[in-house]
Amino acid sequence: MTLLRASAAALALWACALPAVAQPPAAAAPVCEQRAPTQRPLQYRSVEPLADGRVSFRLCAPATSAVRLVSPDLESVPGGFDGKPAGLAMARDAQGFWQVSTPSAVPAGRWRYGFQIDGMVLPDPQGAQHSELARGVRSVFDMAGAADDTAAWQPGIPHGQVATIEYASLLPGVVRRAHVYTPPGYEAGGTQRYPVLYLVHGYGDSDDSWTSIGLAHRILDALIASGKARPMIVVMPNGHTPDRAEVQPMNNTDFGDDLHKVLIPLVDGRYRTLAQPKQRAMAGLSMGGMHTLNFGLPRPDVFGAVGVFSMGAGVGGPTSLDDYRQRHAAGLKQRAEQGGLVFYAYGKTDFIHALAAPTRQLLDEVKIRHTWFETEGGHTWANWRHYLAELAPRLFR
Repeated sequence: MTLLRASAAALALWACALPAVAQPPAAAAPVCEQRAPTQRPLQYRSVEPLADGRVSFRLCAPATSAVRLVSPDLESVPGGFDGKPAGLAMARDAQGFWQVSTPSAVPAGRWRYGFQIDGMVLPDPQGAQHSELARGVRSVFDMAGAADDTAAWQPGIPHGQVATIEYASLLPGVVRRAHVYTPPGYEAGGTQRYPVLYLVHGYGDSDDSWTSIGLAHRILDALIASGKARPMIVVMPNGHTPDRAEVQPMNNTDFGDDLHKVLIPLVDGRYRTLAQPKQRAMAGLSMGGMHTLNFGLPRPDVFGAVGVFSMGAGVGGPTSLDDYRQRHAAGLKQRAEQGGLVFYAYGKTDFIHALAAPTRQLLDEVKIRHTWFETEGGHTWANWRHYLAELAPRLFR
């Protein structure tokens, strides 16, 4: 009997350590209470999918007077862009936990969230998975279902690897970071060389985002295993550059200088790449789409194909669109002459969808053929994962 009790206790401790959404249905929640440093930390289920598809969130913060659930991704959680408070107000339940449920069902996929306490957003102390922003961290949870199955973990297929690399910036004393996906089989060595996709995140996110929330590695694993996409290396750089006086953070030359003068030569020197334009592509979402419009589309001598997600060349109005055309006139002319895939994707309810039509008109005027891919939804990671899954099979064919 002693052995059986010990085994049961070990099993219970193991179950508590699992990510919140992977835990089995719990019995009555423990009482939320302040614990001394010498006590075992309180264990509870902080994220719980409900039978109707909604998700319930809990936080034990006994000394706090108000808590809000915030999420940059969940459409049922207010973002605060309309002047109203961001997030959902949480209330104490019978066990003393702050609790709230989403007002509508949460679609399948991976989602970010955090808890706003006294104006400061913190990750879930019970969370096992997190996503880095340009500043700060959010927790993430996975909602099971078929709608996002391209990005789901598939145990029966070969998987690639994701590494982080650090390198010296052009700016003195500045060290930059990138994430690099290598396809299944690359780590075994050999002489095979691979095409490369440079994939850039959006404003406020980081080089961690395309894997921690975008799940690019899972998407590529699935597409490669099914034969829909060629095995490729994917380089995910930091789209943000150090702040400098009088430099617009989203539209400057610092990122392009770093990409072309430092990162691409470094990757071609360190990895087994096919270092020709037809075997190199660039794509990005939002701010990363602006980087692609500035440093990818007008550079057919470097990138044979480009993908722009949820961004237009006319940020700032018609004057900036004319300025873009003038600044990149030679490169746009060369792109029109050389051809190559230009994949342009937008959600119908994206808050900057108005930028799409003038950008497409500009492409037509300079005779750059492009593939237009429009979906439902807005400026969301659910869409950007979808766009990557559509773009990757079209590359390097």
